[in-house]
Amino acid sequence: MTDTATDTLSAEPIHRILTTSRDHAEYRDMFALDEATLLAGPVLDCAAGASDFALRARAVGATVVSVDPLYDSPPHQLSATVVDELERGTRRAAQVPDLYDFSWTGGLDAYLARRRHAAESFLDDYAENWSRPDGGPGHYVAAALPQLPFKDSSFALGLVPNLLFTYANLFDRAWHAASVREMLRVAPEVRIHPVTDTNGRPYGELALLLEELAADGIDSRLIDVDYRLHQGPSQTLVCRSARR
Repeated sequence: MTDTATDTLSAEPIHRILTTSRDHAEYRDMFALDEATLLAGPVLDCAAGASDFALRARAVGATVVSVDPLYDSPPHQLSATVVDELERGTRRAAQVPDLYDFSWTGGLDAYLARRRHAAESFLDDYAENWSRPDGGPGHYVAAALPQLPFKDSSFALGLVPNLLFTYANLFDRAWHAASVREMLRVAPEVRIHPVTDTNGRPYGELALLLEELAADGIDSRLIDVDYRLHQGPSQTLVCRSARR
């Protein structure tokens, strides 16, 4: 990314959280997941957006609960939102092409096709669960960090895609710390990706945040992952509570 591109991007940050439709394969790469990890126990995906990760993981025997405030919407309303967000993401990619690296997926058009397919699969599954007389098996829960409606240690693993750090312009460090603590309340291990904002810039208060979490007995480490959306290195933050 050139200096000129950086200046332009700095003037046009994403001010509202973008609902994304990442697919199962992206999740596997983003969070360094293998099948054994997925099958080891219940997984919490927060905030899941319009991803097809959960339904694909359930198809191989995993238990995954998706959480997002969007899930208080009926299927027809959520469908309209997802379509709008796909268009907004497409405009974003076209406006700042130097920000992204789509070489791994065959270029921008191929990547957008993956997003659309993931969105369609998610919406079908969401509608099916919404229409169940008993309200479904709890696959989609309307909630938001830093307060989750789950008992302590309800999950074996928590995933946080594209929320913490991504929207540093919307949430302060106190919110980030509270969100990590809440995720660790319901799962002994949490993986967060990415550790950059929507412009690909590293989270400026990461060191301070990790010091604060360490004082609470939370061990944290950054791992390199085989996933790249922005230009440059790609890392995931893994947090564990040492007091469990």
